[in-house]
Amino acid sequence: MLSAPSPAVLAWSCGLASLSPGQPPCPGFRPDEWGETLANCRRFVDDFGIQAAELGWDTLTPFGVHPQHEIIRGDWSGVLMPCAYRV
Repeated sequence: MLSAPSPAVLAWSCGLASLSPGQPPCPGFRPDEWGETLANCRRFVDDFGIQAAELGWDTLTPFGVHPQHEIIRGDWSGVLMPCAYRV
């Protein structure tokens, strides 16, 4: 029997589903880069979200961006921001 996904995985899935590949959510993304990053984030949650949640990842670990500098500050970005390659 399959278990229900954790609240974190559900939140990640819903949050990513609400984003448009044609509209970057913050400054710093090129439109083509954002579309690929979003697709890779969705795949990551589908393929590894349960494991990431079990390891204690919070939302900022994969998806965080700096509050003022967004993805320009790579040292403050989540591991999937920007991720233009398949995880």
